[in-house]
Amino acid sequence: MSAIVSRSGVPVAWVLPDDAQVDNFATMAATLLGALEVIYSTMKASAPTHVTVESEGGILAVREVTGKMFFVAMSERRSPALVRAIDDVITKSKALLI
Repeated sequence: MSAIVSRSGVPVAWVLPDDAQVDNFATMAATLLGALEVIYSTMKASAPTHVTVESEGGILAVREVTGKMFFVAMSERRSPALVRAIDDVITKSKALLI
């Protein structure tokens, strides 16, 4: 499952199961990234450009595409193939969006 989302939580493009609520997915991902930006700015540190959350249920990866958009993906587990696929999507997305 993955999506390109604006910083304000608007889904731009996505590949999600038919029963998934893309608006909720995008809004919550943007909220997570926004909250982390506040935490980092409070500590006078640069905002993160990528975030990874791991749990027993899987992995959530958030990566900046442009200053206004980011890529979010969920997977059952971390693997070298997942990292390569995310890097590939980021590169192609930047080429289209910048």
